[in-house]
Amino acid sequence: MQRLIILVIFSSFVTLSGCIFPGAYKRDLQQGHVMTDEMINQLQPGLTREQVIYVMGMPLTPSSLDQNRWDYIYWSKDPRDNVTQQTVSLYFDGNDLKQIKKKP
Repeated sequence: MQRLIILVIFSSFVTLSGCIFPGAYKRDLQQGHVMTDEMINQLQPGLTREQVIYVMGMPLTPSSLDQNRWDYIYWSKDPRDNVTQQTVSLYFDGNDLKQIKKKP
């Protein structure tokens, strides 16, 4: 009887050791365009669309209503559920960058 109890306890331990308990491990979750301050500081009015693409990359979701507006959005959540969101909107006049709006 004692061996049966030890066997049950041991098999339960082996079975549970393979389980992942909620909250034991969380990883960073990132979505959108990763934007550094260095990238944003390179943006200046007068740059062409090609130069903006070289610095920032293509916008993930070009605006279907306004072809002269490009939005770059970045969102991240760390393991402690702290959320960071950053949005940069670029406005063009023809082929030239006219205005930069940054929202933290």
